[in-house]
Amino acid sequence: MNLSERINEIWKQLHSIPEPAFCEFKTAAFAANILRQAGYEVCEEVGGTGVVGLLDSKKDGPVVGLRSDMDCLLFTEGDKKIGIHACGHDAHMAIVLTVAELIAKKGITCGKVKIIMQPAEEIGCGAKALLATGIIDDIDCLFGLHLMPEDLASSGQIVAQVHWTAATLLEAKITGRTAHGSMPHLGINAIDVGCSIVNSINALHMNPLEGWSLKTTRFRTGEGALNAICDFAELGFDLRTTKNSEMELLKKKVIHIIKNTAELYGAKAEVEQIGDCPGSEDDPELLELIKKSITNEVGSTGLILERTTTVGEDFNFYKQLRPELKTGFIGLGCALTPGLHDRNMHFNHADLIHGVNVLYNLVLSSLNCKNFKK
Repeated sequence: MNLSERINEIWKQLHSIPEPAFCEFKTAAFAANILRQAGYEVCEEVGGTGVVGLLDSKKDGPVVGLRSDMDCLLFTEGDKKIGIHACGHDAHMAIVLTVAELIAKKGITCGKVKIIMQPAEEIGCGAKALLATGIIDDIDCLFGLHLMPEDLASSGQIVAQVHWTAATLLEAKITGRTAHGSMPHLGINAIDVGCSIVNSINALHMNPLEGWSLKTTRFRTGEGALNAICDFAELGFDLRTTKNSEMELLKKKVIHIIKNTAELYGAKAEVEQIGDCPGSEDDPELLELIKKSITNEVGSTGLILERTTTVGEDFNFYKQLRPELKTGFIGLGCALTPGLHDRNMHFNHADLIHGVNVLYNLVLSSLNCKNFKK
């Protein structure tokens, strides 16, 4: 069986057992079994359902990590929720596990390799859960990859730097005071407060030279009688910036608007951060290695230096929470349509071999870079 056949054999198995965040039990067991059979020391239930495999040369050198996400997305069918790998995590796992087998088969002459099968990327919690265990604190450089939609990279193209956007989700709960509709002056209408907040947020401006967006994504209220002043509203907001520093500023501005607008009306506002994901912070030290590995695989015409996407990726927590860690993230073109998170997403499986070869070469070249060792 050649490498392409092996990748697709693994993919078929993983594609048939999609599991959502922190429920990747079959997926984790499958990955652990492959790693163990290949000769890795395996730790399971890491940060919940994560799996970490270690291959040790017993000689001095850097510790190089490869990370894949594991969870699927949930879609509604009638009154049921079904899991579908509509973001390519099954392909990411197939690539990384095939690389792991190849590394173990050919061996390493120095350092260590750690294979990280991470849960819960889709809810932005998996990387933080795994980091909290300390099991990857010894890693010197860490690589990840993602399938790219057709509009970002075509079949036969690979992106050397994927610039992910910082994303934050905020929820605001507005408490006013109810009153009879005939006596509105005795109440504090939460609908009025919410509308004023939305209008004020829509008028907010950030540096036009930086990428950013701000949207109201939820407005729930008015569950009482039609002739009663509404005393409660719940609003949701999606914040995105291309720089982490800009995200901190945007969050402060949004929270300031929400709380002060509510106070102006005599209402109360509680703001909760529901989720967040940092933006990319790339390492120039790894870029030359990545560019060389991609060019060796698909030629200079297949190399795309960088792509910026407005999507978040929790891989970026590794760098944010471990600043000394060197990270690199590639985007694999594979004729992916109609798009990520579409239940009908499909791609050219013949391109997966490119991901295997690039990551394999990156691991070997990184192991031989003594200056990567902390």
